[in-house]
Amino acid sequence: MSIDDSPALIAYLNALLDDQKIPLPNSYANNPDFLELINKLEQIQVFFREVNKPNNQGGCDLAELIAIKKQLQESEERHRLLIENASDIITTVSLEGKFTYVSPSVERKTGYTVDEVLNHYREIGYFLPETLKVMDKTLALIKQMLAKGERFDSVRYEQMQYTKDGRIFWTDTVLTGVYDESGQLKELLGVSRDITEQVRLREEIIRISQTDKLTQLYNRSRIEDLLEYEYRRANRCDQPFAVIFLDVDHFKWVNDHFGHQAGDLLLNELSTVLLDNIRQTDRVGRWGGEEFFFILPDTDAAGALFFAEKIRLKIAKHEFTNPTHITASLGVAVYQGCGTIKNLIARADDAMYAAKKAGRNQAQLG
Repeated sequence: MSIDDSPALIAYLNALLDDQKIPLPNSYANNPDFLELINKLEQIQVFFREVNKPNNQGGCDLAELIAIKKQLQESEERHRLLIENASDIITTVSLEGKFTYVSPSVERKTGYTVDEVLNHYREIGYFLPETLKVMDKTLALIKQMLAKGERFDSVRYEQMQYTKDGRIFWTDTVLTGVYDESGQLKELLGVSRDITEQVRLREEIIRISQTDKLTQLYNRSRIEDLLEYEYRRANRCDQPFAVIFLDVDHFKWVNDHFGHQAGDLLLNELSTVLLDNIRQTDRVGRWGGEEFFFILPDTDAAGALFFAEKIRLKIAKHEFTNPTHITASLGVAVYQGCGTIKNLIARADDAMYAAKKAGRNQAQLG
């Protein structure tokens, strides 16, 4: 551009800014950079014409645009503060199973930093292997739904986790689909709430409902449930199992001579002896009064009689508080693929009474 071209260029730009049309200076008519600049200036002019339209023509002024922008910024700030200070752990997950966002609350709850969970959750063991399997199956299911044109809304599950310092905690997680304006599933939103205390209370309620208050063994209701389970398992696997009734000999005499508190203490001490001498797979509970009931999986008649004799001897040799020595009578019955649970219980009960009639302090097979 020469100095002589400057007046023509200035005149053209002033006319353009005043929204007037004059011929383009000849020396710039074929200059691509200048033509691009003119195009951008014209776009700016169009924008200012739109924002300066009167409100009764459907437009808005610049002040209104600034106000809207301020409201948007304030809304975004409120949402940011809510997320960053929420006690729940909020995450977003891609359809490939990668975290795209983890809220700062994760560090307060677990001890892991946002970066550790966001980028290394598998390496640090943030989820237990069972939970990872559930997550992988859920993602596979979602992809199948999308392939069929179905909509994924949400799924909910509980999971046990460990904090960075090894403490157990439980979370209730709701996983929800996030869709874009065209209705396409964009990502997944996860909200995980700490339910450790609720789980503890729930487990305590279950424990109390299944436990005999005096002895802390299983109560009769729980033993009946376990017996039903073992009965079905034995039929399915074609394996025998045994049951044993145990009754404390002369227990009425104990209550009459030493009082009911001494009798309760005796049952409590006896329960410890029974628990200390069963296998890990065996179950024992208080049937009622001074009667106890054993379930011995995968046990035939010979094994059950051997076990009953071992228990009898342990009781006879144990030193209790008051009286110091007691005996017990035991009735054994074995299930070998035929008969009902009711029949099995009756056979064990009859065998126990047969042991009592034969002199007590012995085991009989029914």
